[in-house]
Amino acid sequence: MPEPRRSARGAIGVLAEFVLIAAVTATLAPILWMLVLSFQPLKDIIGSGVRIGFSLSNFTDLLAPGNPLLAQLVNSLLIVVGTVLLCLVFGSLAGYALSQLPLPRWATVPLLILAGFLPLVPPMVLVPGLYATMTSLGLIGGTLGLIVLNTVFQLPFAALLMKVYFDGVPSTLREAALIDGASEAATFRTIMLPLVKPGLAAVGTFTGIMAWNEFLFALTMTSGGVTAPLTVGIASLVQPYEVAWGQMAAAGTLAAVPIILITVVANRYLVAGLTAGAVKG
Repeated sequence: MPEPRRSARGAIGVLAEFVLIAAVTATLAPILWMLVLSFQPLKDIIGSGVRIGFSLSNFTDLLAPGNPLLAQLVNSLLIVVGTVLLCLVFGSLAGYALSQLPLPRWATVPLLILAGFLPLVPPMVLVPGLYATMTSLGLIGGTLGLIVLNTVFQLPFAALLMKVYFDGVPSTLREAALIDGASEAATFRTIMLPLVKPGLAAVGTFTGIMAWNEFLFALTMTSGGVTAPLTVGIASLVQPYEVAWGQMAAAGTLAAVPIILITVVANRYLVAGLTAGAVKG
């Protein structure tokens, strides 16, 4: 290889590494600063100069009796669990049907168009109509309504993603099971579903993160306080004449823990799903 070409590739590699390091630093710096602020007393945060102390007062104030944040944390966990379970159940069924069952085109084409179009609609446009619908159904002001809304908006992506994973499973496995006398439900449950565990992990992780971070519906469909999830509780720490920086950082730290745990638990299946298509033979 000519020397100029080799040196050019070396320079490109160094530049790519520099850009990658800069991107990682820009991503991690705010998270680390939030973690530091969460353990700082208020006087050190708002005081002049740089003072690094250590205090658990932000966490004790947030978790004190009468503070709604603990109830909001429980609400967020319930919303995530409910949304993930519904998206996994109905998303896997829909993905299996779209991938393996001989559905007519007049049914599949509108469904695929709707699944691709719904995520493109700004949720703010749908808030008035959804609010009226949820009110008539008696689902305003509780976690059940937010579970339903999150499921409606995350289910199209979950179904399409599961379809992609079911497409990677040989159809001969389903045909062999049916020939052996297994029902369609038994084939789905015992043969096909265990082969798409990476897809289930990917769907569960994505829908869990999106439901955990959702703010618009949580703000408009609840009355705040103990009925709201954690995202609304964190936003309420910004008051007209005061910003509770320490408590906000502590709440953000608490909010990051469940997402980290979800990602760690699902990491093995996510990696298996990403590398499955790269292995041949």
